[in-house]
Amino acid sequence: MPVTFPESIKEQQKVIASLDSITAETQRLAGIYERKHAALEALKKSLLHQAFTGEL
Repeated sequence: MPVTFPESIKEQQKVIASLDSITAETQRLAGIYERKHAALEALKKSLLHQAFTGEL
């Protein structure tokens, strides 16, 4: 299967800039996901603790 590449340096730089932007956004979203996941785990632990100690 033939693979084509942008011919000019300017086009290549545009592709690189786009990929860098996508990478940065992916990392930002992954960080948000990690924080939300950690918060949900803490909430789950808190609710379980309250349920088993009769605080609910």
